[in-house]
Amino acid sequence: MARIYFTKSLPELDTAGWIDFCKKSGIDGVDLAVRPKYPVNPDNCLKILPEWSKAFKDAGLVIGLVTAPTDLISPQDPRARAIFEGCAKAGIGHVKIGYFPYKGDLQKDLQEARKSFAGFSDLSKKTGVKACYHTHSGPMIGCHGIGLRQLLEGFDPHLVGAFLDTGHLAIGGGPFTIESDAVSNWFSILAIKDMSWSQTESGWKSSVVPAGKGFVRWKEVASAIKSRGFRGNVCLHGEYSAENPESRIALAKAEHQFLNSMGI
Repeated sequence: MARIYFTKSLPELDTAGWIDFCKKSGIDGVDLAVRPKYPVNPDNCLKILPEWSKAFKDAGLVIGLVTAPTDLISPQDPRARAIFEGCAKAGIGHVKIGYFPYKGDLQKDLQEARKSFAGFSDLSKKTGVKACYHTHSGPMIGCHGIGLRQLLEGFDPHLVGAFLDTGHLAIGGGPFTIESDAVSNWFSILAIKDMSWSQTESGWKSSVVPAGKGFVRWKEVASAIKSRGFRGNVCLHGEYSAENPESRIALAKAEHQFLNSMGI
């Protein structure tokens, strides 16, 4: 198990910057956003991913996950092959793919998603890199654990995985114990988010806050992952505001310490 940090929040940092971030915050490595306008992107990842991976390994750190663009939902997409093959060359074992949309007909949309997911399973088998799907609240197939089970049912858990998000499940899912039970065979990565509600002129709005500052039931999360013997990577998403990189390091360090106190 490694505790990793999503690089989405600081797209300007290079390997040295992220290595310094991890060392100062006590984090084991990163969840690397491989997206347009980031240092590592779908166009250069075949070459750059192995270089980044080596730099992290030399520093005693890991790239525990690569996160693809949110619209990467076809295994025939040239970006998919580039990212999976780049991860294979770099020794990175997991890729978070994009989100299958709900377009108004659940059964039809689910079957289309499962057809695409079968292709990702084949790509995983060829490259040795597991395709993971993230529970994100909103109009997406697999937006919670029970819905995600419908997407994953019948697929080899060595090839595809469930990426459960504490914050999004707190908004749109059931008790974490049930949600994790639903996908226990595929449960590969845990995303750390806490959430809060605020009332605006257009209605109630959710926002991400540092772990321990919102309404996620952390004792329930800790109990569930302990009972399931979960040993996958734990990813701090850090999708909250911070005044500057130094402030973000301090917040990451505080989250790291909070998770330690909760046994997560």
